[in-house]
Amino acid sequence: MNRTQFIMYGLLAVLLVYMTGTTAFAGNAVVSEPAVEITNKVVSSTVGGAVSNAGTITEMGTISVDPSYNYLMLQLGNSENFTVTVTNLQDVAVTLHPTMVVTPYTYSYMDESWVTITPSESVIEAGEEAQFEVKISIPEDAEIGNYVTTLAFMENIPEGDILYPGFPGTVQLNVDVWTPPQVQILTTYIYDRVEAGKVYNYEIMLKNTGDSEIAIDPQLVENMYYPMVAEKASVAVDSASSMPYFGGYGQAFGADAITITGPSSIKPGETAVVKVQIEVPDDAQGDFSGSIDLNIDDPGIREYEGMVSLNFHVAVQPEKPYEIPFKVNDNGTVTIELKSHMYDMYASSSNADPSFEVKLINPQGNEVEAVKAGVQYGGSVTVGSISYPVLRAAGNASEYQSYSQDYVETYEVQASAGQWTLSVMPHNTENFEYSIKIGPSQ
Repeated sequence: MNRTQFIMYGLLAVLLVYMTGTTAFAGNAVVSEPAVEITNKVVSSTVGGAVSNAGTITEMGTISVDPSYNYLMLQLGNSENFTVTVTNLQDVAVTLHPTMVVTPYTYSYMDESWVTITPSESVIEAGEEAQFEVKISIPEDAEIGNYVTTLAFMENIPEGDILYPGFPGTVQLNVDVWTPPQVQILTTYIYDRVEAGKVYNYEIMLKNTGDSEIAIDPQLVENMYYPMVAEKASVAVDSASSMPYFGGYGQAFGADAITITGPSSIKPGETAVVKVQIEVPDDAQGDFSGSIDLNIDDPGIREYEGMVSLNFHVAVQPEKPYEIPFKVNDNGTVTIELKSHMYDMYASSSNADPSFEVKLINPQGNEVEAVKAGVQYGGSVTVGSISYPVLRAAGNASEYQSYSQDYVETYEVQASAGQWTLSVMPHNTENFEYSIKIGPSQ
């Protein structure tokens, strides 16, 4: 026997031993009979005390549970009941002992004292069904959040990874515990186009609709994908890092360019203003992404709900205009429309309107003056508390929210037949649409 054959026979022997051990384990597992007969059993080996996902235990044809999933929204101190119907699909009677089982990978564990199942035991004859009343009671001092648990109606229910949501014979229960918030966040994000070397000012509006004073502590936090490279004493920065995102794209500027000021609390019925000032460095380029954690001491506001997203794009002015050639077949009037779109932008007092430098070159290569015929403003407005910043520049109340604005300039010129060129240099915008309409002479 050569070396290669020896190694192959050795590996085969180890594999046979492993398979024998696994079969022995499975045989031992089957010996333990459950309180309710389970058919189509497949038992997997355990590693480190956890049940592997390699196998499952099914009990199709044993009992059916309806509903298998239930979602509830409950305020602190409230309770709610629902009914679970269990049907015995076997040809012999079964005894059920419903219980609550912790669902794997759950962040918020539901306390057993919150759940009451009545009756605690029930014998169901073959082909019959029984009903169980489940009562969920939320204490006054519970933490708001989402809680997940599993209600098991089989006495022997496997634990660990194998108890996935929807396991036969169980009810996955999802309870969203909440309480009405007192503070309304009227500005949920700030997006803007900024220029290097300029200063911009923004306001985050907060309204206390409750009957008690609420503490706040706004602080700047970094975006996990775009770490900030600097920090300022007046601004708290979590885990400031100089490592750029994916090793190639850092922030347009650091935390030292942002100053946040505001009150430390909001009194009942009061509308507070948190001011944000951005001093864009002269050498800034690219984008900035981060958030302001308002740190609102309001039990009705979850941590992620108290965040105001910040996104700023440092605009770069083009060096050369954009040129569009067009042909005029007969002498006539050329009407040019240039439109700029502004989406999700915060209207700051320092933000100028878009504008265009327009030049027309006639077929002889000479510049012809285009007369500005008009300027048009447009936009989209919604009513309601959707997640858009309030554009206060127009003087509107907070219930009106604008999520896009349009700026349009119209030019006219009397054109002779031939090849023309439209030259456009945009300012205070990074996108525009154009249309060229050729009509008869006026």
